[in-house]
This record gives sequence, C-alpha cells and structure tokens, in this order.
Amino acid sequence: MTMTNDAITTRIRPLDLEAVDNTLYEPKYEELTARQAISLKTDIPAGAETYAYNIMTRSGVAKILANNADDVPLVDLDMRREFQRIYSIVTGFSYTVQELRAAAMVNMPVDPAKAAVARRAVAEKENRLVWAGDDDYAIKGIVNTVGIQVTNVPNNAAGTSKLWSAKTPAEILKDIRILKGLITVLPGQSNGSLTLALPVTQFEALDERYSDYDSRTLREVINSYGWFKRILRVADLKGKGTAGSDSMLIFDGSPEVVQLLLPMDMIRHDPEWKFPRWKIAVEERCGGVIVRYPMAIARGDGI
Repeated sequence: MTMTNDAITTRIRPLDLEAVDNTLYEPKYEELTARQAISLKTDIPAGAETYAYNIMTRSGVAKILANNADDVPLVDLDMRREFQRIYSIVTGFSYTVQELRAAAMVNMPVDPAKAAVARRAVAEKENRLVWAGDDDYAIKGIVNTVGIQVTNVPNNAAGTSKLWSAKTPAEILKDIRILKGLITVLPGQSNGSLTLALPVTQFEALDERYSDYDSRTLREVINSYGWFKRILRVADLKGKGTAGSDSMLIFDGSPEVVQLLLPMDMIRHDPEWKFPRWKIAVEERCGGVIVRYPMAIARGDGI
C-alpha cells in the first residue's frame, strides 16, 4: 500500500503504542463485577471455535423406608455433554494525522483516553455476556442458564407485593435466606463460598437501617452471618426475572461450578492506515460462562 509523505512522517511511534498498551492491558478485575465473581478459563487456544464440557445435574430423592422394605431409592449425578461457541469481541479507535503531529511536536505520546474507552467497551460486553448472555447469538448467561434453580420470592407480610421496596429489612433478609437455602442443602454446598448478586436499586437497599431496635444496616446484618464471600452490584439483573421482574442471584463461584471462558484476553492489533487516520482494532476471544453444576446457582425473581 502506498502512503503519502504525511502518513510516513506521522506514523504512530513506539512511544504512542506504549501509552496505548499500558492503558489497554491495565488490569480490569475491579472495573466490572464478572471477573470478581468467577474465575477465568484461559487454557483454550485462541483459534478454537467451540469448547466442550460436561454439565452435572442431580436426580433422585430420599424417603422413609418401611420396616422390612427393600425399595431403597437411589440418587445419581447425571452428566451431559455441552458445546459452547467462542466469539470475538471487537472494537477499535483511531488517531488522525493531526493528533499524531500535535503529540510529536511536544514529544509526548498520544492521549490514551481512546484506548481506555475501547478497553471499557470490551469489558462491558464481556460482563453482559457473563451475567445475561446474548439473545442474538444464543449465548446464555448465569441468570438464564438452563438447569439453575429459579423461584419467586414470597409476598410481604401484608400479602400485597414481592418487591423489596414494599418489604421491611427483616423480610428482605428472609428472601435472601430462603434462596441461599436452595444451594446450601445440596451435597457439598453447606460451606460453599457463595456470592450474592443484586440489581442496582436492591443493592443500595442493603444500606437501610435494619430496625428501630438495631442500628446496623441490613448489609451489616447479612455480613455478620458470614453467608457470602461477596455481595455484588450487577445492573444486568434488572428485568431478567419472570415477567420482566428484577432478579437476585446466589451462586457458588468456584471453578467446579462456573467459569468465564476466555481463550484470548484483550489484544491490540497492528494499526491500519487510511487517510486521514490510523485505526487500531482491539479484540478479545470469549465464550461466555461455562456452567458445570447449574443447581449451585439460584435465582430469585420479583424483588
């Protein structure tokens, strides 16, 4: 490809790319909530198109055995093979020749703010895939994976509403305890390292005083029980429940239950020239969440 003199003299310098890279590859674990909640699975080649894994579901119940009876019920763990597609999450940004000239004139790198916006865009898309999936590509998130436990929270004491805005802190605490119990009764989950994820409004509601006789906030009361390793604010849970209601999630975030499939973390491709700008593409290879044990995830709707 033939370049003009301007293109040659305003080529992106190593100094510019270093500034871009420092911004792009800055750790984003604290930026959004998905990577705080679950671990990454990165041992998959970036060129892979699909990933196969096993999903474990429990079957069978216990019963009281009559005297001299021999019909002992059996429980089992059923395994089924699932295949997950892997996609590229892509965005880009550009610098004009004049922006490069201005940076070179004062011997400073180009402003890396555009790289920060690109990084944020990729991280936001990844975060949405983890929690809510993507309907256009039939990608399931934690909130709508097949096989998770789903229940509606009960009405308030007056029997008028399920909404947390119409409940007392004690009633909200009961909702959380009931949902948590769906997981902790499972074999091996009594001491699970659980995460509570809430939509924004409900997350903020945890800062309400617990009662007239207890000056602690609801959040402090929950923390005092030691039920959860973390409590997360997740905007993507708004409207994801039955009939468009808001949902909360309680789940075991250990790798045996759920992981984020990430064959290739964010990379910067080489700049491409087309007058009057250099374009830089940013790509990540992501397969969303792998849920191996859906029963260890519980969704409460109607909050």
